[in-house]
Amino acid sequence: MTEVRFRRARMRRSCERVASLARAALVASGLWAASQPAAADLLGHGAPVRDVALSPDGARAITSGFDDLSIVWDLAAGEQAVRLYGHEAAVNAGVFLPGGRAATVSDDGSARIWSLDTGETLHVLSGHSQKVVNLARSPDGRRLATASWDRTVRLWDAETGAPLRTFDGHRGPVNAVRFFDGGRRLISGGHDGALRTWPAQQDGGEAGLFAEAGFPINDLELSPDGARLVTASADGVVRIWDVATRREIRRLEAHEGAVLAVAISPDGRQIASGGTDGRLLLWRLAGSAAEPRLDVPIDHYRAVWALDFAVDGRAIYASGVDSVTRVFSTEDGAPLGGGGTPFQPIDRVSRAFADSDDPVERGAFQFRKCAVCHSLTPDGPPKSGPTLHGIFGRRVGGLPDYRYSSALEDADFIWTEKTVSELFEVGPDVMLPGTKMPIQRLPDPQDRADLTAFLKASGGAAE
Repeated sequence: MTEVRFRRARMRRSCERVASLARAALVASGLWAASQPAAADLLGHGAPVRDVALSPDGARAITSGFDDLSIVWDLAAGEQAVRLYGHEAAVNAGVFLPGGRAATVSDDGSARIWSLDTGETLHVLSGHSQKVVNLARSPDGRRLATASWDRTVRLWDAETGAPLRTFDGHRGPVNAVRFFDGGRRLISGGHDGALRTWPAQQDGGEAGLFAEAGFPINDLELSPDGARLVTASADGVVRIWDVATRREIRRLEAHEGAVLAVAISPDGRQIASGGTDGRLLLWRLAGSAAEPRLDVPIDHYRAVWALDFAVDGRAIYASGVDSVTRVFSTEDGAPLGGGGTPFQPIDRVSRAFADSDDPVERGAFQFRKCAVCHSLTPDGPPKSGPTLHGIFGRRVGGLPDYRYSSALEDADFIWTEKTVSELFEVGPDVMLPGTKMPIQRLPDPQDRADLTAFLKASGGAAE
């Protein structure tokens, strides 16, 4: 009996160790899902959330993330209304459009216009040669502007998706763009530290330099009356500009690192800023001046990436390095809904695992990049790739309820230790031409053997 108990205890410890390794690998490049959401917080992504934007009426929000997904939320119900699948890489931003539509932009170099009734893509806007990181809609909703790391700003017809104009002048990646002057003009900010204006209509004047911030500009926002421009810079400064004179009129210096996001409340009385220091700062506006009003500590790991105010200005939505979009009161900084969602803890696979004597530990190290796109449990958080639970013995493209690319749907083989090893020996682009899987290879046979050992130990074997 003692021997039986010993064997059971040893087996339990072994299972716990494998589970711990699996969890660590799953979140090595992402985050583990929290199990106790707050009522007001938005939980649904399987990877960090890059952007949050509210609809003009404040009834809905759209969040976009590194899981190649955008989610439209019914804020009153606190529920997902529709999930927008189609981009082939991280989604960086989204906006609502008239007529029950939305637009998003992605690392895949495209913008998409969606039907919010069906979740289907209406138009794919192609033309940028690098990732598209920001977009804006004109006041009438009939045009879109996109900002890309290919150093251009592009103007599109939001009804048809047709390209209208391309603006070239930045000396580096363009990070943000907005319409102003009643939609007649655009203003953009980029890594080159420049703010540039562009004609969005025939009467929009000439393209030109608005101002030089001197440091990379990560985000910008205009006040509702169009009189003030607020920028977020890599030097940790929030700058306020007078649009008419193009002069910097105030600097807000309280962040302890780069400022990544700014927002202005619908009534124009508050500014919110978030940065790499993981703090959300709220400022009270008074004419051309701004005074520090509130410093709200946020549980985000390292950074706050995106911000947007509720339409009444009483709440601020914030997203960042974990998969939760959190909501805070602008009155006192308290989480809404009775309590904030705890930060989703990060367990990182130790670099020492790469040199372990245990093949499962070595495989956990190899799996760290796979964890960005794949979970290991049947009910794991939604990610851009299917769960690898039960992968061995499953036909390629054969997981029910997952939307595969045609490259996998048309393939005809079974996932085995041999075929998984071959995938990483030759690369997904060679074995499955046309796949959206990232191009990754493991040339060393031992690395591939270790990865399959980890997958088998972590639930990959067929049941």
